Parts: sequence; C-alpha cells; structure tokens
Amino acid sequence: MHKRKELPLELLRITFMPERKLLGLLIVATNKPKVIYELSSFLVKHNMKLLYANIVTKNDEAELTVFLDISETKNMLEEIAKEIAKTENVKKVHIIKPIFKGLIVDTIHFPILLLGERAWIIGKSVSKGLFKDIKANFREAGKVFLYHLGVKVGKGLYEGYRKYVSSEKDMLILIPALAKAVGWGIIEEIKPRLFGRYKIKMYNSMECEICKPSKEPSGHFSRGILAGLLSKITRKEMVVDEVKCIAKGDPYCEFIAKPKE
Repeated sequence: MHKRKELPLELLRITFMPERKLLGLLIVATNKPKVIYELSSFLVKHNMKLLYANIVTKNDEAELTVFLDISETKNMLEEIAKEIAKTENVKKVHIIKPIFKGLIVDTIHFPILLLGERAWIIGKSVSKGLFKDIKANFREAGKVFLYHLGVKVGKGLYEGYRKYVSSEKDMLILIPALAKAVGWGIIEEIKPRLFGRYKIKMYNSMECEICKPSKEPSGHFSRGILAGLLSKITRKEMVVDEVKCIAKGDPYCEFIAKPKE
C-alpha cells in the first residue's frame, strides 16, 4: 500500500482571492543575494504578503516573478513598482495587474517551457474530455486510438530525454521521476521479470483517476506511453496490458509489459 503523504504543488500562475487586493510584479535584477534581502525588507516595510515567487537566473541576471497581497498597504500599484525599481541592482519592474478584483493571472510569460521544450498545463476538466469522454463516445475504437497515440508519445519522450542519461538503466530511473514531476502519476517501480517482461506499479494515475468509476482498467493512453518507452529502451516492440486500475477500485494501477509476439 502506498502510504507516503505527497506534497502537492500549486502552480500559482493564476491566483484568486476575491476579498484581497493583489499585485503581480516581474522584477529584472542583477543576480546577487542582496536583491532577495532587499525585496524581503520592502515587503516587511509596507506590510505586504508574498503569495508566490518564481526566480529564473540567466548568467548575471535574475528574473523574479512575484504575486503579492497588498491589502494592508495604502500605496498605489505604480508607487510600489517605482519604489522597487529604485532599489540597487534592480534593472526593470513590470506590473502584472489583476484582471478582476482578487484575480491575478501571469500574462507576461509565454510560452511555458519544460527542459527547453514548449509545454502547456492541462487541468482535470480538460483531461476528462481527452480521456474519459473519448472512451465513452468511441468505445473500443477510442481505447485503441488512445493506446496507439500513447505508443507514439512514449517513443517521442524517449528520443527527447535520452540525452539526459548515459544508459538504458538510467532511463528506467528517469521515467518515474519525470512522471511525478509533470503530474502524470507516481511510478513506484519498473521491475524486470522473466522472458523480457516488466511490471510497472503506478499510484495516482491522472488518466485513471478521472475515469472513476469503471468496471474495467482505464489507462489506455498510459499503457501506450509505457509501451513506447519500453520499446525504445529494450529495442524490441513491447505491448502493455493493465491488470489493476484505480478506476475500478484497485489501490494502484499495475501494468505488465511483454515483447510483441
């Protein structure tokens, strides 16, 4: 049983606090520790609360994106930005204004990048349309489509990430880390078995979670991804079946991969 308590990560590119006065700032500064200290001192001075912060460094320059709760200060948005801009080592300050009262969206940064590749964030409501509704509307054809789409994706993932590893064994370590980092699920083990087979145990699969309740395993896209990845790793065409699934009440999803006959 998976007993570890996971720590969720809220991606606060969109923040909604209807009763509060919010402000977003993009601060471009020299990459020095003193900048963080001065920003913290500024927040204390004006009684502001830090809601979100993201720091990206490029050579000698740092970009700080912050969302602030400024409900307790009388300063105007422009006044706050101007005062920060006068701080030593700060080069530029861009204001991210609330779209509506209490709703702030990071509209400055685009596109989103993941290890240098363009990415996009898919919420649970959109994922439902991509997975559960395709299976419901197209039945067996939908399941086959999602599986073969997953195989293509899995092979593409291997090609995209193999530059980060020095061996196929390392790739088997990287896959679970990536799966968890992007929110796909928690792969607890990818275990080699006899006759070229593999057993994969996954908790909290996003695909299967949105397909609850189901009378049958629902991770068709996921098993396709695993088939594509393992086909590249083993240099043999692999097929993957899901024998346990959280969508039908099992404590985790279990996949069995084997060479294609």
